[in-house]
Amino acid sequence: MFIGDSADLYGRTHNICVVGAGPVGIVLALELARHGLEVTLLESGTFEIEPDIQGLSHAITADAARNTDMMLAVQRRFGGTSNLWGAGCVPLDPIDFERRTICDARWPISYDEFARYLPDACRYAHCGLRFALPVEGVVIENDHFVVDRLMRYADPPSFLVAYRDAVARSRLIRTYLGATATGMRFGPDERLAALEVRTRDSRDGLVRARAFVLACGGVETARLLLAVQAENPGLFGGASGPLGRYYMGHLSGAIAEIRFSNRRLDRSFGFFLADDIAYARRRITASAAHQQRASLPNVSFWPTLPAMRNPDHRDPILSLAYLALSFPPLGRRLVSESLRRINIGDGGNTLAHLRNVLFGAPSLAGFLPQFLYRRLFSQCRLPGLHFHNAAMRYPLHFHAEHLPNAQSRVRLSEERDVLGLRKAVLDLRFSERDAEGVVRSHAHLARWLEATGLGELIWQFPAGERIGRVMELAGDGVHQIGTVRMGADERTGVVDGDCRVFGSGNLFVAGSAVFPTSGQANPTLSSMALGVRLARHLSEEAALLERVPVPLHL
Repeated sequence: MFIGDSADLYGRTHNICVVGAGPVGIVLALELARHGLEVTLLESGTFEIEPDIQGLSHAITADAARNTDMMLAVQRRFGGTSNLWGAGCVPLDPIDFERRTICDARWPISYDEFARYLPDACRYAHCGLRFALPVEGVVIENDHFVVDRLMRYADPPSFLVAYRDAVARSRLIRTYLGATATGMRFGPDERLAALEVRTRDSRDGLVRARAFVLACGGVETARLLLAVQAENPGLFGGASGPLGRYYMGHLSGAIAEIRFSNRRLDRSFGFFLADDIAYARRRITASAAHQQRASLPNVSFWPTLPAMRNPDHRDPILSLAYLALSFPPLGRRLVSESLRRINIGDGGNTLAHLRNVLFGAPSLAGFLPQFLYRRLFSQCRLPGLHFHNAAMRYPLHFHAEHLPNAQSRVRLSEERDVLGLRKAVLDLRFSERDAEGVVRSHAHLARWLEATGLGELIWQFPAGERIGRVMELAGDGVHQIGTVRMGADERTGVVDGDCRVFGSGNLFVAGSAVFPTSGQANPTLSSMALGVRLARHLSEEAALLERVPVPLHL
């Protein structure tokens, strides 16, 4: 149920308080309720985008070329970033949890401990369960790379659409919108006794609960904990500890093209309905064994379309897509603002795009009705655009692991927001070691394509320029990973294997902030799986939590 009375928020002792109603917070609340536990869900935003509330996410970027503007990367609104994302669901890989020479970070849990919760995460995402599917009629004897890995797509993508009614109907979930956490109060036993919260009606108060879970994104969670640490330097591992450090995202872009020589393989890389449940798309990845042998980072590849902003492609479909996205009122209805800006870049030759559309009108007439139906009206929504060409040649997109780096971090500035909380400084850093791993992975893929006869890799840049080009492309901020990482102890992490903050018996963190490594996978589905795992853990501790008194005077 949704509660509009702030007096009710401050006037009771809550059971489990979850901060953040994005995909992870919503899944966590629903899973806790499924196990019969009362849960309070706090969301800074409402059902709509409100500029004053969204402005609380403003952050200072140390390098604007590296970090996406937080006003575009996150959304303070019920459903959180699920109102923005491309809905791609792909889990972390077993290799991400193994000991590797390329990366010294360690997960304190095993892959099997993580993977047992994936089916529940997939159920919440409505994306289907199978993430590997062989290409029919294509036999590959060289196992250095695999082409059967799938990205599935959540449908509907927005958790506001998917779960607003379910949360409203639940008698066990009390949801307060427009409630922003601004601080913490700890009791004498070092347990978190209350959150300091400001509501939309400008009322400040303390929210008391037996347990708290921060699920408000990698940047905002780190920012809140850093603000508390600034007033209590001994908390969360101290100023020299890992809190806010190891800030990761992913490297992505294109530095090569791929030409397939096998038509079945070429045709397998479009969007397709998998298991009649949801759309999927294939990725090419190095096998775990080959990654270990060659000391490669975890990188995925897939063929994509030419940049739509450049009219030289002469494709009427791409030009029409560019024109639609370049008109902001329409473009923002089709994709998120960040994706719109990525696709249109700094602008293109509008006249040349119009010429492409005019001369390609006959092919557009055949393409548009089917595409619009599958995109807008079909029961399963087509998540993107891809089409094949006779040459079987495409730009090759890479999506690569960002290796942990203690100097890549979120810290606090002296500038404060309107609620008095210090703003975050985003110092996202990529190294030549990251870029070198991406280039080496391409080189290994090129040799594999040649050895198998499946195609060829065509470099877009000379050898001496490739690392530099990857560094030019390196930037993220949408995938906020590692800022409150798991570890074996306070020296290596902020939370333990149960996502409990070290030194606090009742404060937990959910989301990709706890990942020690980034892998090649988009982090949302795996974050949801860990959210389900945390809900099960809290349900097992429920009896113990009920016996812990909550201080009334702080």
